[in-house]
Amino acid sequence: MKNLLTKVAAMAFAVATLASCEKDEDKVTVTPSATPTLTASTNSVVLSQANSTQTALTYTWTPVQLALSGTAYTKTPAVTYQLQLSKTADGFGYPVVIDGGTGTTKAVTVSDLNTALTTLGVTAGTATPVYARVAAVAGTDAHSFVSNAVPLTATAYTVCLPPAGSNKWSIIGPAGVDWNTDVPLTYNCTTKTFDITRQMNAGEFKFRADNAWTLNYGSSSSTGGTIVKDGSNITVTKAGTYTIKLDLNNMKYSIN
Repeated sequence: MKNLLTKVAAMAFAVATLASCEKDEDKVTVTPSATPTLTASTNSVVLSQANSTQTALTYTWTPVQLALSGTAYTKTPAVTYQLQLSKTADGFGYPVVIDGGTGTTKAVTVSDLNTALTTLGVTAGTATPVYARVAAVAGTDAHSFVSNAVPLTATAYTVCLPPAGSNKWSIIGPAGVDWNTDVPLTYNCTTKTFDITRQMNAGEFKFRADNAWTLNYGSSSSTGGTIVKDGSNITVTKAGTYTIKLDLNNMKYSIN
């Protein structure tokens, strides 16, 4: 019986040793072709909720190619990128991350950047220095290869929400895009109006709620003034960049 137990133990040790050897041989080293280099379209931004859907800045980086050493794997892992934000150039231990996808450029919207800055703890309304870098992430592993840190001076805003139960207001018409496309307005907590600043075409538009004609407002004036339910189309006489405000408290609008 003792001999049998000894043989069983020896076989178990041999299997464990073989498995260990196989695991050692399966180890693979991922080596980047080069360290990614990051550049930004600007080094200073002042964010505004009225422009939340517009691009705040664009980051561009050099691609990373991976090389594998080891015999266990024959397929190179996919590379994805992360934009990482930090308050200091050497403080990326717990960065705020913006998904960079699989390409080599990322247009960051005003809204996404403001969310990242708020998460980072940036004080709204104050120009604050922060830093960004790009990390090339290899496959599903935690290994990442990071770029230089690029400085950015950013002024964030406090997100303003319309009063509870408010409709979603927009402009519609060829002065914006066409009669089938709503262009959303953003609530302004300071003026208590629904606003937009954008390039307008020469043409007509109206205000409407919730992307439907059930509740809509027009005006006989093309320069601002009283709005009327189911009123006339508002005419923009000349193409250009305009700020439009819808004041439902006083049933007026302005266009400048």
